[in-house]
Amino acid sequence: MSSLPRLGTRLICMWIIVSAMPWASTATVQAAASLIIDADRQFTYAQSRLEAGAVDEAVAEFNRFIHFFPADPRVPQARYQIGTALYAAGRYREAAATFDAVSVDYAGSGLAVEAYFMLSRSHARQGMREQAMLDLHNLMALTTDAALIDRIHFEMGWLYIEEGRWDLADRELDRITTDGQAAHQVPDLRRALSASATISSKNPTTAGILSIVPGGGQLYNGRYRDALSAFLINAGLIWAAWESFDNELYALGGVISFVGFGFYAGNIYGAVSGAHKYNRDRKAEFRDALYRFRQPPLAMAPITGGAALRLTVNF
Repeated sequence: MSSLPRLGTRLICMWIIVSAMPWASTATVQAAASLIIDADRQFTYAQSRLEAGAVDEAVAEFNRFIHFFPADPRVPQARYQIGTALYAAGRYREAAATFDAVSVDYAGSGLAVEAYFMLSRSHARQGMREQAMLDLHNLMALTTDAALIDRIHFEMGWLYIEEGRWDLADRELDRITTDGQAAHQVPDLRRALSASATISSKNPTTAGILSIVPGGGQLYNGRYRDALSAFLINAGLIWAAWESFDNELYALGGVISFVGFGFYAGNIYGAVSGAHKYNRDRKAEFRDALYRFRQPPLAMAPITGGAALRLTVNF
């Protein structure tokens, strides 16, 4: 008799499980459906990470977009944006490789043109100024569009500005057409460039000669505290060495003289290097003041439908 209740209990449990299976199956399907992301959502999310400055995430999301939607017409744009994210992250070597591939794979398109500009900038950021200039010359050889050629000359001018080669920069900017000069604010930039002759500078040789008197070179460079320190230290060591020899303490005098010679040589070297640093700083200040004439951030290449993306990137 006791087996009947147990049998009834088993039947009830089996009925509950069987009844619940359709609901469980439906829930599983719904959960799976909620994980599906279409191409639009994936591209939009990747772009949002880029605009938020999360460049590493942006690279990963654009790569995911390319992997799952290889036939989507926005794949070229996604590849370009990967390069932009790498550039923004300071990974200039990888960015250059990405832009180079885009410029080759989509040659003749507006996207390839933008890739050439970013390729040049990526090389410039690596200190490869000649290669950056060659990139722009290669682009110029591929076009007859006057506006684009003006833009190329403008970029070349800025490469020279960043090197501190003011005359070559002005010569390059002068090649821009009248319409292009107005579009790129070239007249204002050239007027500012003309003040390069007034940049204050120090002669390193003069600084070194004046340092024969300890602190003289630093004084010439306008580093008054360093001048006072150099004079006092060197004068103190010279006096100490003199007193040692005068009191027949030759070993001590020799040690002090050896140390003093090091400080004296350092005084001369410091004055010469200080003059070079002064000149670098003045040129950097002049160049930084010119950046107000730099164009706004580059427009990203057009997407299907004519829309364009803009991303703020420090160049």
